[in-house]
Amino acid sequence: MTIVSRNLFSLLALLLLPGCSVLPQPAPEAIDTYVLEYATRPAETAPAGSDLPVLIVTTPRAHGGYDTTGIAYMQQTYDLRYYARSHWADTPARMLAPLIADAVQATGQFQALYATPGSVSADLRLDTELIRLQQDFRRQPGEVRITLQAWLIDLKSNGVIATRQLDSVVATQTDDAYGGVIAANQAAGQLLDELARFCAGNRP
Repeated sequence: MTIVSRNLFSLLALLLLPGCSVLPQPAPEAIDTYVLEYATRPAETAPAGSDLPVLIVTTPRAHGGYDTTGIAYMQQTYDLRYYARSHWADTPARMLAPLIADAVQATGQFQALYATPGSVSADLRLDTELIRLQQDFRRQPGEVRITLQAWLIDLKSNGVIATRQLDSVVATQTDDAYGGVIAANQAAGQLLDELARFCAGNRP
């Protein structure tokens, strides 16, 4: 074997070693991360008095398919999919929990706290279940729908005071993940306002 042949053989062997390729590696794809937010209206915000009932807000349970950071969308009935490069910063249920407490606190009718049951002394508890949060492309324009089931519970009697299913739908301005996120925040704001009114209207 000539010197040139040996050199070519050595170079080829080096290139074939795992992890030793001199070819440029593709850059990792960026993942966009989004949050749910809620802004209480200043006119609604009132300082909580010591005589107000204490209401515990628990973390919502989530139906199958929605207990994930994936941003869900639907193109045909029964076919739930998720954006590949766009995620929620946390599961929607966990993001909603402190926002629910803020919305209820803003009514001025409760001392609303986001906490686990039994961690603080309280008069009432608000349990919720996230039934859906999805972007729907089955109609145009597309829309985002969020559905929440709520139970207001008297902790002294352990009885259900009232229950309601709340539903909010907002049309999307663009048929992409960011358009869905904007609509989801608008829909969540509407739903949280309605949930707060439900609690205030059923205060014992």
